[in-house]
Amino acid sequence: MHIMINYSATLGRIRMLLHQAFWIFPMFAIIGGILTATFVTRLDFTTSASLGGLLDTGGPVGARNLVETVASTSLTVVTIAFSVTIVALQVAAAQYSPRVPRQFIRDRATQLTLAVFIFTFVYSLAVLRSIREDSQIVPQFAVTLAFVFALISVAAFVYFIHHIVHAIRIEQILRSVEKRTVAAVKSNYELRADDDPKPALPEIPARAVPVLATSSGIIQRINADLLLDFAAEHDLVIEYVNMLGDQAVMDTALAWAWTRDCDADFPDIETELRKRIVKSLQLGRERSVQADVAFGLTQLVDIALRAVSTAINDPTTACASIRSAEIVLVQLCKHELGDVLLEDEDGTVRVAVPRRPFEAYLDMVVTPLRHACPDDIAVMLRLSEMLEDVGRASVESDEQREHVAHQIELVERAVDHAVHEQEDVSKVHCAAEAVETALDGKPPSLS
Repeated sequence: MHIMINYSATLGRIRMLLHQAFWIFPMFAIIGGILTATFVTRLDFTTSASLGGLLDTGGPVGARNLVETVASTSLTVVTIAFSVTIVALQVAAAQYSPRVPRQFIRDRATQLTLAVFIFTFVYSLAVLRSIREDSQIVPQFAVTLAFVFALISVAAFVYFIHHIVHAIRIEQILRSVEKRTVAAVKSNYELRADDDPKPALPEIPARAVPVLATSSGIIQRINADLLLDFAAEHDLVIEYVNMLGDQAVMDTALAWAWTRDCDADFPDIETELRKRIVKSLQLGRERSVQADVAFGLTQLVDIALRAVSTAINDPTTACASIRSAEIVLVQLCKHELGDVLLEDEDGTVRVAVPRRPFEAYLDMVVTPLRHACPDDIAVMLRLSEMLEDVGRASVESDEQREHVAHQIELVERAVDHAVHEQEDVSKVHCAAEAVETALDGKPPSLS
């Protein structure tokens, strides 16, 4: 089963850098402003048309004053925009999660808006150099464009304020994380075809040789396909140690390799094997939702945990976070989870990649909240409702149903120990019965 995106770790790092970089659009704006000003001013000096006076901006002094005003105003707006962005980052990090600000940095609307301001500023500076008070030649078209760009910048600034106000709303933040996480599920997992038992990772024998990491970092992608032909050629079995999102530590095992023949000596290819395994892994400084579904769920749970803390005490936000996590979990129910075993043409397992099973994803959502606020009935009821919907989505998988049933049992126990008001406890028990009904494939009772 080949589901890994087949590109090298180097290309993956470049793609990740371009996706995360904040400076790409502003840099293009600087270059574009200089090139546009150079072209337009030369066009002015070689063209006598003024479109019936429409492009007339007066003499050199008036034109220079206009462009100076546009340049200074654009710089002021850029400063304000950066300040607003920094404040939004601080609010999001303090109120929701320290991992949320990454969304604002990657937000294309924010980058494009800042690029418009920077383009106008750089363009105006470049045009200003071509206007000389002792010359009778004024680049009318270039000056008129500076005025037009100033109007565009005003419109962009109004849109920027509107966008930031909406972007820091918790509903928008949750929706963004949820959307990117669901996209990661669909792009990294195949749809589930049946409920047959999944093959387990091969047991690592005593003769296995460790392949050590040459550097430390977060595993952002695993391109195991790069090793399949190499492993088959040398009759090896290779098993990765870490999953996506795990920390690889220099001089510790990235993978284990062994010969399929118990009596055969390990070939003298350890250096080449190490290079290939290192090349198949994309390491970075931080986790990314693009391939790491668990990180998306972690962000949603972080927001929920921050919301139920005594400092914030916002169960409504926690319930909204659980709702977003529920959407992701329901999608996970429909996809083939668990470990990946790559086989050669003869059907022999050559490369094994550990991946998180369904119960791991479910546990990382339920357990932290169950421990953090078992006495918050609103959150526990929302958690039970989530398990009901996930239970209905997993009704075709006996294994998934067992894990959902186990989690609702743990929620009931936690509430029984933490809540003393029996009426509240009975509400959770009723919600647990609804989960059991969903797991049995029966319609809900609306009475």
